Amino acid sequence: MERESAPIVEERPCRLIRRRQRNPCEWVAAARADSGKRTKIWSALAYLGAPRRRLCVRRPHPGPARFSRGADFESCPTLPRVTTTAGVEPDRKGYVDLFRGLLIAHMALDHASLMFNRHRGGEELARAAPHVPADIWQFLTRFTGVPVAPGFCFMAGFMVAATTASRLARGTPSDEITRRLVTRGLVLIAVDALIMGLPRMLMGFYSFMVLTLIGMSILLLVLLRNQPTALLAALAVAILGLHPLLDVSGLPVALRAALYEPVREGAVRSLYPLIPWFGVVLLGFVVGRDAETRERPSRFWLVLAALCAAVFVSVRAIGGYGNAYAHGGVLALDFWFFAKYPPDLPFLSFSLAAVFAALAGLEWLCRAGVPRALHPFVVFGRVPFFFYIVHFYVLGLTQGVLRIKLGLGGAYVIWLILLFVIYWPCAWYHRKKRERPNFVTRYV
Repeated sequence: MERESAPIVEERPCRLIRRRQRNPCEWVAAARADSGKRTKIWSALAYLGAPRRRLCVRRPHPGPARFSRGADFESCPTLPRVTTTAGVEPDRKGYVDLFRGLLIAHMALDHASLMFNRHRGGEELARAAPHVPADIWQFLTRFTGVPVAPGFCFMAGFMVAATTASRLARGTPSDEITRRLVTRGLVLIAVDALIMGLPRMLMGFYSFMVLTLIGMSILLLVLLRNQPTALLAALAVAILGLHPLLDVSGLPVALRAALYEPVREGAVRSLYPLIPWFGVVLLGFVVGRDAETRERPSRFWLVLAALCAAVFVSVRAIGGYGNAYAHGGVLALDFWFFAKYPPDLPFLSFSLAAVFAALAGLEWLCRAGVPRALHPFVVFGRVPFFFYIVHFYVLGLTQGVLRIKLGLGGAYVIWLILLFVIYWPCAWYHRKKRERPNFVTRYV
């Protein structure tokens, strides 16, 4: 039978535990708790050792009691009843995994469009604004993906705070937590360079991409995680708000690429330099740490969403500082075009407003459990690293074999097929992580 980890327990009179696990003490005690004719039937069947069809839990009983004809059935110990939400491990917050799954699924849409959509617009580099598409659906496809990369980085910091708090609560030593975080950061950097970066190496260049950014950010969090929350929050806001003042033009190209300036030519390139993206990861860490102290953090997140939305409207409408692109007014389509490489203030404030609003909405939605229709996204959210690696190679190999470019509709079809196909490997990998954890499943 499939076992479940860290179940939520509530006390209940003992019931049958597993199919064909013959423990007459428990069976008779359960039968005596019932009433009427059914009680007599089940009492007889239980005493004879017959299996019962309906199961109560799916894990082995900690140990059957010894039975003899003279046993005192009233002294049969009370057994725990295990209740879980399907698809979500009970020691996890379901809305967190759901949000991460929705982010990674939308990221796959952007990558499917990148590889198969012939009309996809150019990258939003700060030094040159891309052409505004005439097709509103092309625009909306790209625009709805604006919060995805910031959300991905934000949740990386959020999960560092959540897992650290969980391990401390279980009594894990601080040094062991540090070791695991350092290992995770190094694994992310190595995978980005050796697995994700293999096609880039074959083309003759190395690129500082999102996994390297998150890996380096985790290493920095190891150094900062014991600092006061107020200090870390101030540092995150300072990085996000003041980064447009940076000038790295005097640094070597490799350092410019790693620290702040996206570089698209040469042997060392980048799209996600450390500044200001580390500010997003650090903010996620601060919010994740704060969420551990709040039973219902959604109201606070709605306040943060409103604050970020106000910053976005004011900064974008006034123009000037923090804006990479000019615009023709609030009603113009180019008002909603922001620079992503590096992200300008409208991009960051709009993205964070969307992230906080989505977290608040999903926390409210999942208070009674994750809706069944959304369970596949929970699975994606439980193995986002695995999903990220696999989906890139599936899309890349498919494009390498077919060598075709389609319209936006074709890109959507490929995206939906991808989600359908990749669900089973993700579900299999999720089971492996729970049932047979090892170094690979722990850090990938």
